[in-house]
Amino acid sequence: MTQSTRKPTVLIVPGSFSHASFYTPIVDQLSAQGYEALAIDLPTVGRREDGPAPTMADDAAHVHSVAVKFVDEGKDVVLLTHSYGGIVGTESANGLAKADREAAGKKGGISRLIYLTSIVPPVGGSLASTTEGQADLGFLKTDGDYMYHDIPKSLPYTLSDLPEAEALAWAERTPQHSAVSFTGELTYPAYKYIPVSYIVCEADKILTPSFQREMVGRIAKESGRDVDVHVCNTGHCPNLSAPEVVVELVVNAIEKDL
Repeated sequence: MTQSTRKPTVLIVPGSFSHASFYTPIVDQLSAQGYEALAIDLPTVGRREDGPAPTMADDAAHVHSVAVKFVDEGKDVVLLTHSYGGIVGTESANGLAKADREAAGKKGGISRLIYLTSIVPPVGGSLASTTEGQADLGFLKTDGDYMYHDIPKSLPYTLSDLPEAEALAWAERTPQHSAVSFTGELTYPAYKYIPVSYIVCEADKILTPSFQREMVGRIAKESGRDVDVHVCNTGHCPNLSAPEVVVELVVNAIEKDL
């Protein structure tokens, strides 16, 4: 395999309330297929008592710092984002687009964004503004600067396609999440400069398929390029309910560039 067709590194940007370990099945299956893969723990996930609650910008800066290490090694990187991770991954790509780096005579860069049922606001938009009136987040409760899941109410939404006992076990591992992160505004529209794939989850009870397709339509309109759309019949967290399906679709999207 030549340098130009070498498999990219896949960096996973988790959704809110999600540790990197929630994506281990995807990482392991991508690794088994010869991909370097890593899920990134976000600063906003988990309560912190040593300072203010982290922001979306803090998350994006952290993802950027991880991605730039691979990019500076001359590697191509694919960002696979999930839910809230869509805005984080988009923001984090500032300065790392492969096309921009090639134009500057540099190797490596972010070669594709793969949005898995992700929230992708326009510039100036946030998770809160983008989902207002669109997503049912009534199962979220606040505790100071942090949010947590009201587990009995959240299960039919977050883990709708897992057996009840398994869903409950995962829900009980769900940490708190910074409340202020949901108001962080996007400043860099990476989807205008980096090819985009979007995986629509048709059984998602939080971000409805119509909402996801609105994201696809706006990305296509703003970027002036077609979005590579894939579909799976899963709920909001296929990283847990159907990781093998996610991996198959991710690999299909990546192979378009090889």
